[in-house]
Amino acid sequence: MQSKEHGLTGSGQDGCFGKWLEAARLRTLPLSTSGVILGGGLAACAGHFNWLIFILSMLVAVSLQILSNFANDYGDAVKGSDGPGRVGPRRAVASGAISPAGMYRGIMVMICVCALGTLLLLWASFGASWQRWVIFLILAAASVAAAIFYTMGRHPYGYMGLGDVFVFVFFGPVAVAGAFFLYGPPFTALPLLPACATGLFATAVLNINNIRDMDNDRANGKNTLALRLGGHWARIYHLFLIGGGLLCWLVWLPLYGCYAGLPLLLAAIPLVLSTWRVWSSHSPDVLDAQLRMTSISAGLFNLVMALALPPVFA
Repeated sequence: MQSKEHGLTGSGQDGCFGKWLEAARLRTLPLSTSGVILGGGLAACAGHFNWLIFILSMLVAVSLQILSNFANDYGDAVKGSDGPGRVGPRRAVASGAISPAGMYRGIMVMICVCALGTLLLLWASFGASWQRWVIFLILAAASVAAAIFYTMGRHPYGYMGLGDVFVFVFFGPVAVAGAFFLYGPPFTALPLLPACATGLFATAVLNINNIRDMDNDRANGKNTLALRLGGHWARIYHLFLIGGGLLCWLVWLPLYGCYAGLPLLLAAIPLVLSTWRVWSSHSPDVLDAQLRMTSISAGLFNLVMALALPPVFA
């Protein structure tokens, strides 16, 4: 796809490392990696853990998130969604920091990085067990496709109000339960409720982003779920997402006899406070701040549970 088809021009400095680092949007990494960390923590609870698998799974998670950020930057720019009315960090392609052709090449590079990392991870996890290879290769291919086609392609699912579903699935069950089973434990329902909680929290981050950008999205034909619901119901939906995630943990801990882990839920207080600010504010700047706060708070909550649960669980 050539940039001239969309009237976009680059600065001619696509090789500048700082611009690529900014385009990678490192602030999104804590939430995306925390699901993998939680999956490792739950594997440790079940008596299965391997540092090599953990490190490789983290590398794959980071590369997938950067791929998603590059693809979103490119897709929104060529569709004209990153116009002057957008709130939040500037985008690399729309601002001219990186040319569309340069970003497209970056996307191709990240696809290769994801593929290589996945192959190394699956070999470390399963060796020559081809049955699990097939399952996880399908999940990996689906994850790459989900990262790319949120805003790219002729019919990006993010423009049809389906982003919430994909974020829930790939940041929740795929990230947490997928990471858990990479360590080789037998099939169990152990990671399912924590995985759902993580998916709900990640969807809440997307929902704040979509509430913040409602006016800009409406002007550019990006029909997110928040835009379809309207501001009031999108905030009610946000309460459901955060409350549902906490309820998953509240059910899971007693279900597995981990009553000593209940005080760990206090780590969700910053997440609850941020939720109240989202409910009570209509300021784009406040919402942008709570987007960061919710992402960080959800990531830290997952980290606390991942580190504290194995010794408590034992």
